[in-house]
Amino acid sequence: MEKKGKIKIRKSVRTFYIVSLILIILLSWYSLYRTSKIENNATKKDIYEYNNKFFYSFDVDLVENSFITSENISDPNTYITDLINTVPTNMTYSYNSNNVSNIEYSYQIVGNLEAVYKKDGEEQKVWKMSDIIVPMKEMEVTSDKVEINENFTLNLKEKIDMITSFESNLGMQVTTNYTVLLEVVTKTNFEGEQIINSYSPNIVFEIGPKTTTVHSNVQNSDKPTVISKIEVEKANSISNLQKGIVTFVDIASTILILFILIRTKNANSVKNEYKQALNKILRGFEEKIVEVNQKIETEGQNVVEVREFDEIVKVSEELFKPILYWNNDKEEESWFCVLGNNIIYRFILKR
Repeated sequence: MEKKGKIKIRKSVRTFYIVSLILIILLSWYSLYRTSKIENNATKKDIYEYNNKFFYSFDVDLVENSFITSENISDPNTYITDLINTVPTNMTYSYNSNNVSNIEYSYQIVGNLEAVYKKDGEEQKVWKMSDIIVPMKEMEVTSDKVEINENFTLNLKEKIDMITSFESNLGMQVTTNYTVLLEVVTKTNFEGEQIINSYSPNIVFEIGPKTTTVHSNVQNSDKPTVISKIEVEKANSISNLQKGIVTFVDIASTILILFILIRTKNANSVKNEYKQALNKILRGFEEKIVEVNQKIETEGQNVVEVREFDEIVKVSEELFKPILYWNNDKEEESWFCVLGNNIIYRFILKR
């Protein structure tokens, strides 16, 4: 008797059937678990209330110029970008509750410089750099409140110079925000309930080519967060019919899973070696690569073709230049270039 061969089906379809049957088994048991609990005499009790408050203030020190001084700025939230120097800043935070408890809290202040490139009206994030302004601090207090007051000075001129250099070197006009973020986490335990509060107020400097505006997207609210404790009596009640249905579904699903595993096999799948190689490069060298949206112009430039991607990495490190990456999905071709003085070092990855 001739032995029957296995049925060939696509790997994705085969996986879908197996996963679906496993989910059916899990859902049948979950539904049985849900129906086994009947909630009676549920009571709700408010045990704890708290709210977050955030305040900030700042002064903008201007570079020496013959036009504007700090005393004659008409709008306290708008400044000429090229005249900004340092920004002495204060961030004040308070956590107030209606009960005394042991509160563990931690906080840090970070700065995030983010550049956005606009193409056809669509915003694309192309660059982000973070720095620690106030390192992480961890503290503990037994009280009904927590207070944080931090004074620091931002070197905004340094950030503006970095943006100017970024635009000049890469030939891109970007919209940039420098966001100063206070990251606070408080933890307490009251009447057996663990209460975790995460709060992240900020100050946003929208750095434009001509002017810079300052604002915060955090709005304080006088309405407190209320923590409630619910006590519920639960009674088990599972009928024989429910047990029978769940058992039948589990057995049938298990038989089908075994049939698929034994009597079927994956159809051959075509691997795209080009995409595998591209993904490996992008994952392994993410911090060195800057993606560009337009094909890198080589006319009038000396182009040095590099045979291996590792050589492009070495050139990038020697010249202290980023690796520019341009991708042509339609043709399945990617360029990785490092720009030197009238020289373009280029590695091309093709399918």
